[in-house]
Amino acid sequence: MEPIRTGHGLRHPPSGGPLAAMIPHALLAPDAFAAVFEPFAGRRVGYVRPIGNVGDDLIELAMMQLLDAFGVRWVVVDPAAPPIGQLDVLMFGGGGNMGTRYRNNYDLRSRILALGLPVVVLPQSFTSAEDRGFEQVYVRETASLAFCPTGILAPDLALGLAWPKPAAPTRDRGLFLRRDPERAGRRPWFARDPVRWARTPADYLALAARYRRIVTDRLHFAIAGLHAGREVTLVANDYHKNRAMHETWLGHFGCRFAPSVADALALAGRRG
Repeated sequence: MEPIRTGHGLRHPPSGGPLAAMIPHALLAPDAFAAVFEPFAGRRVGYVRPIGNVGDDLIELAMMQLLDAFGVRWVVVDPAAPPIGQLDVLMFGGGGNMGTRYRNNYDLRSRILALGLPVVVLPQSFTSAEDRGFEQVYVRETASLAFCPTGILAPDLALGLAWPKPAAPTRDRGLFLRRDPERAGRRPWFARDPVRWARTPADYLALAARYRRIVTDRLHFAIAGLHAGREVTLVANDYHKNRAMHETWLGHFGCRFAPSVADALALAGRRG
């Protein structure tokens, strides 16, 4: 089975133009994800896409690159019409949140578990326990291990994305905050939600690259900023995800953490 390419974003950097002369780089090398992808060797893998936004598309783009790096053969699976006889295992995409908070993805996982094939969950955070007979669950930050003690700690897949370094920033500081229930605290009127300004992973990365300093509570926009080599301050969301991701991974790449927008703006101001 040859991989089926998804159509919402670019799998590799575009050819031609100034980016073509630049060597893609990643925050983490593929070896950091060996525990996730090596167990798929020799298995016929069906990939089930979670419901999400452009940040989840960024994770998926990195996943495609990593599947190639580890030589995994896979197809995208429609849970309503899966080719059961042609598959050995189902793989549920990374990012998002395990537990019942987001019922759309919880119900999607229910449907794929009902198909009777082993199900592996790529690195996720947890908002509540979800012990439902998955073959393996990978957890992307240490705080979520309290909800999934049998999970294996592994990086968020977006940290393995290979993408060329961008040109120099054209703007100084950008404030980008979410407009959904995960927002914690007040949102200044001039803040923008980056998922409303980007349609593809390439758009998301380009938006982050415009700014020298980024303040955001969108986890994957922070990761996009780190990919671009920018000064990033990650603001807490309404549960442990952002703080734990910073403590587990992002702090090692120079990312700052702030418990509130006011603290983040003060921190960013002191730096420049």
